[in-house]
Amino acid sequence: MIEKVFSVDINAKAERVWDEITRGGGPNHPMFGTYVFGDFSVGSVLTYRTRNGKRSFVLGEVLEVQKPRRLVHTFRFAMENDASTLVTWDLEEREGRTRVTVTHSRFTGETRTLRSIQGGWPRILALYKAKIETGRVPLGPRFANTMMSLLAFMLPAKTKTDVAMRADLRPPAGS
Repeated sequence: MIEKVFSVDINAKAERVWDEITRGGGPNHPMFGTYVFGDFSVGSVLTYRTRNGKRSFVLGEVLEVQKPRRLVHTFRFAMENDASTLVTWDLEEREGRTRVTVTHSRFTGETRTLRSIQGGWPRILALYKAKIETGRVPLGPRFANTMMSLLAFMLPAKTKTDVAMRADLRPPAGS
C-alpha cells in the first residue's frame, strides 16, 4: 500500500484550525469551493458537494474523531473508479501554532486518485493556512472555484450525488 504525507504550520490554535476544516454552511474555498455535507461523527457520511448538493466530488465515511486533534475518514473521488482510500488529519498545537499533517493512505497502486492528491493536498493546506491566518483565500483560487461551480452541470453523470452515494465508501478489504 502507498501512503503520502503532507503538512503545514498555521499560526492559530488547534481549535481554530479544526473549526475551519470541519466548517459547513458555506463554500470551503481551500477544498475547491465545495460545500461540506456531514456532521463529523463516527459512522457518518462526509461529502464535498456543489452548493445545491446535486453534484458530489469527494465522498467518505468518518471513522475517528478526536476534536480538535484528529479526524480520520475514507476518501473517494466521485469521478474516478478508484477504490476508497484513507485520510488522517492530525493537528498538533505548539505555542499557539498548529501543525496540520494529512496522511493519505491505502492506495492500491499508482491510481488516478494518487496522482491527483499529490498536487492537491499541498494546495489545499496552503489555502487553509491563508484562510485561517488572513481571513481570506487569494482571488485566483476563489475565481477558479466560482468557475468550477458554474460549470458543474457539465460534469459526468457519476458526480450526481444520488449516483455517487451508491458507491462503496470503505477502503479495500485487508487494508
